[in-house]
Amino acid sequence: MRADAARNRQRVLDAARALYTTRGLDEPMEQIARAAGVGVGTVYRHFPDRAALVRAVIADRLAHVGRLVAAAGTALDGPDPRAAWEGFLDGILESGLPMLLPALAPRARDADVFTPDLVDERARTAAAAAGVVGAAQDRGLIRADVGVPEILLMFAAALRPLPGLPDELNAALLERRAPLLRAALRPGGDPLPGRPVEVADLLTTLAP
Repeated sequence: MRADAARNRQRVLDAARALYTTRGLDEPMEQIARAAGVGVGTVYRHFPDRAALVRAVIADRLAHVGRLVAAAGTALDGPDPRAAWEGFLDGILESGLPMLLPALAPRARDADVFTPDLVDERARTAAAAAGVVGAAQDRGLIRADVGVPEILLMFAAALRPLPGLPDELNAALLERRAPLLRAALRPGGDPLPGRPVEVADLLTTLAP
């Protein structure tokens, strides 16, 4: 793929992710093209239909998280594991994946969206992320009674932009909420009821 075509493809993916996050997965391709600054023909050249674009957005974010996991796994064994954990968490937030989850949840068993390959990649990425969380817990960086699904859904609920608010206000709210949520994960709080929800619980629920 030529460099300019690759750039346009990524612009479409980024625009689609932003619109899906705030408006849901039924956003018209024309709106996505407008937000990406490309013609609608460019969108269809890369993604023949809406389901193909949704799949590509998911695959793009899973690949991004996979890179974050790999980097964190190495950095947690380095001289500053706390900085490694904070960097991983910041990277997950910046990836936009937690904020996209509410839009994806109703389609979690939709075979047009979650093809077998994507289901497998979702499971691999979730398991790898659980490994990073477990390593952080072993090092006393975060509380021991939380699982990956709880962390993701906590951030998804708290950090999703509120429809109708100006971008500046949403950004200001995000700037303050993220540190509050990070603080909630630190050790030393009151014990949580029940047991942690683990990756296996979530994947079993999402199985076709």
